[in-house]
Amino acid sequence: MPSAPTVAIFDLDRTVTRAGTYTPFLLHCAPRSPLTVVRILTGVVLALAYVAGFSSRGAFKARMLALFIAGASRAQVGLWADTFTARCRLRPGALKAIARHRAAGHTLVLATASFDFYAAVFAARLGFDHVIATAGVWDESGHLRAALGGENCYGPAKVKAVKTFLEALPARPRSVFYSDHHSDFELLRWADEGMAVNPNAKLLRLAQTHGLAVVDWNSI
Repeated sequence: MPSAPTVAIFDLDRTVTRAGTYTPFLLHCAPRSPLTVVRILTGVVLALAYVAGFSSRGAFKARMLALFIAGASRAQVGLWADTFTARCRLRPGALKAIARHRAAGHTLVLATASFDFYAAVFAARLGFDHVIATAGVWDESGHLRAALGGENCYGPAKVKAVKTFLEALPARPRSVFYSDHHSDFELLRWADEGMAVNPNAKLLRLAQTHGLAVVDWNSI
């Protein structure tokens, strides 16, 4: 009897990449000018308001878009995404895991709260088959709006999106999920195989308590 198909699902920020990507992407897009310094300082204020609970994660992300890149054309955003992903540092263990799953014929899925307009470029560069991400919004003339096209793909919204994707497949697959962050703990527990990759402190405690495998993708 043939074995069930396998879907390998990877978080992006600090799982495949060595660091977060959203703020670095925005800074990568910003020109070197006195106005950019003002925008950065404003962004710090917005970040502090988010951390203090005065703003939701989705609202914070939309406001940062408004501050830095809203109004840019698809072509310009695509160019920024190409140059940003080309220079972004990746964990060597992630590259080996991606190659291993690809060689085994597994379906590769990138599932991230990052915006689709650059997550899709990461996915294409690394050979992923599908992307689950926060959707950007474009106006009728093809310019980026300061808005999210639906839910921010984080926490419960990410759980829902991943499960919806898997349930739509012709056959129930075996799932492998990789993440560094405690917000993905439910998915790590739910997957047939959950791997905590260079976990933050909270996820490390949860992994040790619940028997999840912990891997260091900086040294593999």
